[in-house]
Amino acid sequence: MSNTQQSPHTVVYVDDEDLARKYFARAAGSDYEVLLASGAEEAMSILRREGARVAVLVTDFRMPGRHGDDLLRQVAQEYPHIVRILVTAYADNNALPAAVSSDGVFRILEKPLGVSTVREVLTSATTAQVSRLT
Repeated sequence: MSNTQQSPHTVVYVDDEDLARKYFARAAGSDYEVLLASGAEEAMSILRREGARVAVLVTDFRMPGRHGDDLLRQVAQEYPHIVRILVTAYADNNALPAAVSSDGVFRILEKPLGVSTVREVLTSATTAQVSRLT
């Protein structure tokens, strides 16, 4: 008997808040393998190891050290196959439209994230990622 079950898509979620990381992983459910990072440098370390199999990167905008938009720019350059999503509690921030237009951000999500929103956006993002590769 062959194993025809497809492995889950891999998602990297970056947020400096421990509870936000735990909540996102729980919200993503069993359809995704979620790798968690507490900041941009940890996310890049994960991508150096796992980047070829990562489909989606979701990052908080405001974090200590490097902000999410800076991380998104680096990921766009080094891992163009990864769909990039920005999360923020500050939807009125003037930097957000610039991040979306210049970095090819797939979507901006506002905190707090709802379970159904997380699942819908991840489904859309992984579909977009598969389209990019074919």
